[in-house]
Amino acid sequence: MILSPSAFSPYSALIPLLTQFGLKGLFFSRMHYEEYEKRKEEKELEFNWHSTAGDDSIFSSVLYQGYGAPDGFCFDTSCTDPPIVADPESPEYNLPDRIAAFLESLKEQASHYRSGNIMLTMGGDFSYQNARQYFTNLDLLMKYVNQNSTEYGFEMIYSTPSRYMDAVKSSIGDSLTERKEDFFPYADDAHSYWSGFYTSRPALKGYVRDCNNVLQVCRQVEVLVGSPYCDADKLWLAMSVAQHHDAITGTSRKHVADDYFRRLAEGQTFCEGVINRGLEKLSGLSTGSLESCRLANESYCEITSRAENKSLAVVVYNARPVNRTEYIRIPLRSQNYELIDLSTNKPVKLTFVESNPALNRVNSEALPYEGVFRAFLPALGYSSYRLQHALHPRHSQLLNSLTGDVASDITVQSQLYSVVFDGKTGDLKSITNKLTGESGMTDKIAARFLEYRSNTGDSVSEQASGAHIFRPAGNTAAEIGTPVLTNHMSNDQFTEIWQTHGDWINLVTRVYVDKPYIEVEWVVGPLPADQGREVILRYETSLSTNQKFYTDSNGREMIQRKLNKQEGGEPVSGNYYPVTTRAVLLDEETGMQLTVLTDRSQGGASLAEGQVELMLHRRTLEDDN
Repeated sequence: MILSPSAFSPYSALIPLLTQFGLKGLFFSRMHYEEYEKRKEEKELEFNWHSTAGDDSIFSSVLYQGYGAPDGFCFDTSCTDPPIVADPESPEYNLPDRIAAFLESLKEQASHYRSGNIMLTMGGDFSYQNARQYFTNLDLLMKYVNQNSTEYGFEMIYSTPSRYMDAVKSSIGDSLTERKEDFFPYADDAHSYWSGFYTSRPALKGYVRDCNNVLQVCRQVEVLVGSPYCDADKLWLAMSVAQHHDAITGTSRKHVADDYFRRLAEGQTFCEGVINRGLEKLSGLSTGSLESCRLANESYCEITSRAENKSLAVVVYNARPVNRTEYIRIPLRSQNYELIDLSTNKPVKLTFVESNPALNRVNSEALPYEGVFRAFLPALGYSSYRLQHALHPRHSQLLNSLTGDVASDITVQSQLYSVVFDGKTGDLKSITNKLTGESGMTDKIAARFLEYRSNTGDSVSEQASGAHIFRPAGNTAAEIGTPVLTNHMSNDQFTEIWQTHGDWINLVTRVYVDKPYIEVEWVVGPLPADQGREVILRYETSLSTNQKFYTDSNGREMIQRKLNKQEGGEPVSGNYYPVTTRAVLLDEETGMQLTVLTDRSQGGASLAEGQVELMLHRRTLEDDN
């Protein structure tokens, strides 16, 4: 049995996990207000909930009006409801009135359920600070209701969710309705859609994803080298705390979010120690010779920043159970290096690219170059290299910017794709899949940065956009800046197209010759604080998607999303869904598909035919209450 009163909305991928754990029931609190009212009227607040990708199902029950006590019957020190006074001699005697009011509350709740059983959740946030006072009043309620149970039509017991579920199933189990989709989008009312937290605090969301990768590698290396210390536990505990519904969601206050970062960073440091010492032992390197490049995505690595004119060992570990090749990027201070594969003692092609100047907005110590090389990585194994200083490296090259006729398009070829960019702006124009026939299948495509202005409340509703709630000031997103091509670099392994979009957005698009994907790397922010902004990256294609797109359910299964599933007052935020790992556009006629893989959880929507947008960053200036 699992009781989940505060989950922002349960997701269908949870069902197979719960049933595999042996759990039989799920109780939760949050559901779109219109569906909740409909289920109340039709007495369908209890049902069998099915996975969208299998045969698993679980008994599910929606808590009645949240998880707190019925109105007027909270007996904690933080509440102002009057206590039960059962002494007839007391001037504050109120037992008949309080029992009558309580019975009315029970009758109202019972009228929306079919089994003859109801669950009273006598609690709430920070409740039972004075447990004696609370239970004394509950005991009095139960005593006088049960003394007159025949007259009142109710009998009260202290119970558990399991006993309640068994009572419901024994009464109406065969007639429970069925459901086979999740409960997104979730809204309190017509203008309060909880779709902002899908993106809030994107840096924390990305860091949690990165730390999970470190944790899995840490556990593997602990096993491989037989570490007895369980140093992975510190990061495991920090990751566990980070799953709290005000942590990974990004809805906590800043000082609390800072504490989540601190816990994760301390755990990551422990795990990096395990990984580095383990790889030293496996590779025969001396103890203390390896350090992790934690900020490589900011083009900064502490060990390379202080190792100019020195040789370094480079060890790359593959945590997956399959062989793979990956392009590795090492931040460097100079071009005076060459790379040697220690398994063959032969040089490896090392390409130097200038670091993206946008990274200076993130890290003022960003190093000027990145050394890029193609690494073969054995399954659950590692590859070792020596990065050695060389005044005149023979197998390294600086990738220079290509100049040409800016009026002509730039066509980039890989083994799988032919990709066309606008020669003046650097905008993506089309992708041709070369494996889909003699001439291939071409999809017109554009990637645009836009922003919604955050609503601070208006004449329609006082609801503001905030940490939980996304409510734009209008239904149209505005273009951010003018796209400008700033760099075009290419060799026989990869091509990079650099763009700027105004003063605070930079985009690098990479096409690798031998990879089945196109890499899009953006730097967004810091966002100006003059007004609330919610920044999106929208992909516009020529696909016929029939007002549908697909998102993953926490990385475990895909769910079809239909435009305007719920009719409401927010046509943008009411069509946003959580995208944990990927969003998909599918043209069912041609079979063409665009899949966007994300490096962190984001909000996403498809508001027009052939389009999908992902919210990358947001800065709201009001509390959404």
